[in-house]
Amino acid sequence: MTDIGETLAAYLDTQGYGEWKNASPALNTIFRDELPDMPANCIGIWINNGQSPDHYTGGAIEHPIADLIIRNTSKATARSTAEAIRQHFLLSAHLGGDSLFEATAGSYPVYLGKDDSNRYKFSVSIELTLDRL
Repeated sequence: MTDIGETLAAYLDTQGYGEWKNASPALNTIFRDELPDMPANCIGIWINNGQSPDHYTGGAIEHPIADLIIRNTSKATARSTAEAIRQHFLLSAHLGGDSLFEATAGSYPVYLGKDDSNRYKFSVSIELTLDRL
């Protein structure tokens, strides 16, 4: 089974929002299930429950939510990156993987405040649709 968080991270990498699984891990700026202290400017991805799955003969369509936290030393850059990601998914995007799925913007960027190192954080949610055969 494909990890949809990793697929989303790889897609954001190809769209120029950061580095996922770089040959040099110290250069990564997109993370799955974490927002490490360094680098200062990065994106964290968490997959959460959404609507109940729709079952059909031979499979199910799932609707999880991807919560992204965008952190940056600049409040304006954190906000604009979160908004750019939201707009990227506004009309939906087909991400591919073992099971085809799409993603659609689910929320406007929400300001989460500063972390302990005075870096700004914004959150945006993406609604995912997966066809699990």
